[in-house]
Amino acid sequence: MRVDDTFQMVKRAIDRGRPAHGYLIIGPVRGVAMELAVRILQVLFCKSDHAPCGSCDSCRHVVERIEADIHWVFPEKKSRVISAEQIREKLINEVTKTSFSGGWKAGVLVGADRLNESSANAFLKTLEEPPEKTLFLLLSDAPQQLLPTIVSRCQRIDLDEVRELGEPWKSRVIETLASPLLGKPLEGLAMSNVLFSVLDDIKRKAEQLVKDEALNDSKVDDDDEVFDAKVSARYRELRTDFLLTLLRWFRDLFVLKAGGDSTLVFNRAKLDVLKERAARLTLAQVLYNLHAVEELARQMEKSLSEETVLAYAIDRIHHGVT
Repeated sequence: MRVDDTFQMVKRAIDRGRPAHGYLIIGPVRGVAMELAVRILQVLFCKSDHAPCGSCDSCRHVVERIEADIHWVFPEKKSRVISAEQIREKLINEVTKTSFSGGWKAGVLVGADRLNESSANAFLKTLEEPPEKTLFLLLSDAPQQLLPTIVSRCQRIDLDEVRELGEPWKSRVIETLASPLLGKPLEGLAMSNVLFSVLDDIKRKAEQLVKDEALNDSKVDDDDEVFDAKVSARYRELRTDFLLTLLRWFRDLFVLKAGGDSTLVFNRAKLDVLKERAARLTLAQVLYNLHAVEELARQMEKSLSEETVLAYAIDRIHHGVT
């Protein structure tokens, strides 16, 4: 669903006094999932007759995460998990108290898939029997990691968003994949080197983003281990978009080889190149390519050299060049 449509649906439920106890919002937690969560919270706490106005103190406090009756929970420490201690102290203990405003209370789990078994079980009982006028928002881009019992007790919202790798990385990846110089082993190695250099740039960007966040938040005082963990978590988010860019390229080849319409192609600017490549590949080869990229994504989640697994994947893939 689109953010605007989903927001109107939830707002109507709130206006009628019948919202779900919990909403599981599926999407990038720093993107549309957070955008929707903020808009929902502004409906609850806005002081205007036409909520959300977006400009009153309460609406601004929601955006700044300083509204007293909203309790935010983020993954913490080196492990980047949401611990049972966090759930008890920062969420359950708070939402069971009387609200400061006498109205709604809310709990927001940013990266809810980072709940471990003990924290998930600690949260589950409160989700099943929430205090009066309490709303829980669970933000996640990996809902498969959540306990099924938590998912079943929330209204699930899958947000439509075309996630893309930022520039100039996306263009570098696409131009590399579209290069005609892939017919020899050394050319394949050169291709993997270029793609790895993109990952290296992404890693540096992730570090800069975490540094910028720390500068803008006076409450942040991380030690080196926590800082490194935050950088690693942000890098994995950006790396997911890198892998998605690869997957879309080889999915386009599959679509064209399988007889799909050109309108289904994601990289339409390279349609001619894709058509030429697809014509030189068999259906078995384009399917193999998709599996190879999926396996690359799995390998990168392990403690393996990214440079090595990327070079191995590129060497295995059928590129359809002469």
